[in-house]
Amino acid sequence: KNATDHFTVGLAPELPPVRGSFQRLEQVILNLIQNACQALPDRTRGLFITTHAAEGAAGVRIVIRDEGAGIRADDLSRIREPFFTTKEDSGGIGLGLSISSRIVEEHRGTMQFSSEPGSGTTVTLHLPSAARLDAAARQAADVHERNVP
Repeated sequence: KNATDHFTVGLAPELPPVRGSFQRLEQVILNLIQNACQALPDRTRGLFITTHAAEGAAGVRIVIRDEGAGIRADDLSRIREPFFTTKEDSGGIGLGLSISSRIVEEHRGTMQFSSEPGSGTTVTLHLPSAARLDAAARQAADVHERNVP
């Protein structure tokens, strides 16, 4: 429905690989982009996506920023709740961010929101690198081995 004439994507070179379901992570990113587009009041406001390698190749950071309506502080704390929506009038049922949050958690990542009503919203998605997950699994196995008599 809503669209923009100002869509920018900045992809960082040589991001570390992440482990997980491509389809489920794609679902999260598409949901965030769709929400950002729906928040845009007109075509002159922008949508910006950037990727970054986290410090020490610990993971990947994806930032989706819009120049849309923003989210009120009261609503910001509730947007991950199942069935919470601010878009009843346009058919929103409030499952997109709840499901997306669960998918990100299943991938051992985080999703942070910051917003300024009238100025837009920024979503920062952090996903751990495959190497970091492997190191954590090896460490957990070593601890388990030392604790088994």
